[in-house]
Amino acid sequence: MRKRRSFSSEFKKEVVEAIVSGQATGAEISREYSISPVVISKWKKDYKAGKFFENANSTDIARLELKVRELERLVGELTMENRMLKKVRDLNSKKKKKIYP
Repeated sequence: MRKRRSFSSEFKKEVVEAIVSGQATGAEISREYSISPVVISKWKKDYKAGKFFENANSTDIARLELKVRELERLVGELTMENRMLKKVRDLNSKKKKKIYP
């Protein structure tokens, strides 16, 4: 008799998102991981009902919020740097126009 396998919520979510996004079909996933199509259909139903997101605990949420803040700070820095570089580029092009009219 085959031992019953269990899959993490994260794995289930990845499988369903691959199907929903069109990266793979349910049949492909079923063959690749040897998972019954009926099981995959149940995972899709649970995913649409939001069941994969109910188990997120506060430490995960806090960690993700911290990551979001860090990424927002980085975007701000890169935006400022990009603006500065564009100004330098514009100044250099004006100087070249004066030298070579």
